[in-house]
Amino acid sequence: MIATAVAGVACGSDAPLHGVVVDPAQGAPRVRLTDARGVPFDLDAERGQRTVALFFGYTHCPDVCPTTLADWARARRALGSGASKVRWVFVSVDPQRDTPDVAARYAQQFDSAFIGLAPTPAQLDTLQATWGFTVAREVDPANPSAYAVSHPAGTFVIDRAGRIREILKANTSGEDIAADLRRIR
Repeated sequence: MIATAVAGVACGSDAPLHGVVVDPAQGAPRVRLTDARGVPFDLDAERGQRTVALFFGYTHCPDVCPTTLADWARARRALGSGASKVRWVFVSVDPQRDTPDVAARYAQQFDSAFIGLAPTPAQLDTLQATWGFTVAREVDPANPSAYAVSHPAGTFVIDRAGRIREILKANTSGEDIAADLRRIR
């Protein structure tokens, strides 16, 4: 489970980060899923290579998910050549509707560099247990086939050492995301 504490100063700078700082930084739990092309994605393989922005959401989300990925796209543009030092990973929490292909297309409509992944129900159960979050279907009584999914609303920022350094709140501007990603290595 991920425990967090807010810190006013982080990463050797006088300015605070824009999210909830995880202090002390904690090792990121495993994420090992297969993408739409059948290529395995393993968060552990990113260690020593890139900083990772990781978000748990779903493609039918009406608000937080599209806003977050749009903010990511702005952050990626703001990073310029530094954008290649960040891996952007969207993981669906709705295995009933989101296949790996659906998740990939959704993420890539915001930016072609974004990775979209969709776990099986069993894999989602494992992610919930290891990352310490829950998801719940919220069914519309007037239309039982329509539902929303409650899910974490923050982006986990994982440094190159594989440690969760901060959780960015929803609606963090692209410029603020980029500023934090420049500092977290």
